[in-house]
Amino acid sequence: MDSIEKYLELSRMCTELFAQSEELPLVLDPKELYAFAQKSGRKIGIVYESRYHLMVVDVVRAKNGSLFAYERLMNRVMRGAVVIVPYYNGKYILLRQYRHALREYQYGFPRGFGEEGISAKENAGKELWEELGVQAEKWKSFGKIVPDSGAMSSKADVFLAELNEAPQVIQEEEIVGHIALDWEQLGEWIRDGKITDGFTLAAYAKMREQLSTMLTENMQRSDLTVYEQAQGFQMMLDMGDTVEDIAEKSGFSATTVRRR
Repeated sequence: MDSIEKYLELSRMCTELFAQSEELPLVLDPKELYAFAQKSGRKIGIVYESRYHLMVVDVVRAKNGSLFAYERLMNRVMRGAVVIVPYYNGKYILLRQYRHALREYQYGFPRGFGEEGISAKENAGKELWEELGVQAEKWKSFGKIVPDSGAMSSKADVFLAELNEAPQVIQEEEIVGHIALDWEQLGEWIRDGKITDGFTLAAYAKMREQLSTMLTENMQRSDLTVYEQAQGFQMMLDMGDTVEDIAEKSGFSATTVRRR
């Protein structure tokens, strides 16, 4: 099959990625696609394939009726991509890994492409073992992220993995080590620009949202000790809430929050 035939087959298999829109309607008529390719000299359809990616060049119709090419990158396995937030002994584990696309090292949470025949959670466990040599005692889903909707058609599931043992030093896939940061340090590294990976930043935002909700609900329990209340208030402060925010969310007065 040529690039357009492969493209049309993909459009029938993955209909959600070829949904029509009034904003940018896709041209899916074979005659129009071949005519555009011939007239423009552009290669249209699936123009490149690797083990991990498909480079797709669509033809879309502008509001004035004109046609133009618009490229996007798809994962070969459309579902099951993951970002894992490893948590051990009160700290979050980030890999130090060389990223070829940037030609530099980055710190970030472990992540991986989807794989055929396994769920996102199973894939997360597989990546965790391959990159840190450990298994998770508990898992919590933080939902999905879209790391780059400008060029990529992929989504990734975010999981918090509570580890049952210390992570190992595994040097493969350009991984040269890892670092453990507590919640406050994690925020500092992000603010200081030491962590710039988009997957990691998006996962951090999802985690922050979820933890804030969990803390707020937990702080409303009647059986908490003063020490547990103080710990919860401090974590909420570390996450960026003001004293007034905490008072409103928890039901305690601002004076009580300050005293704790």
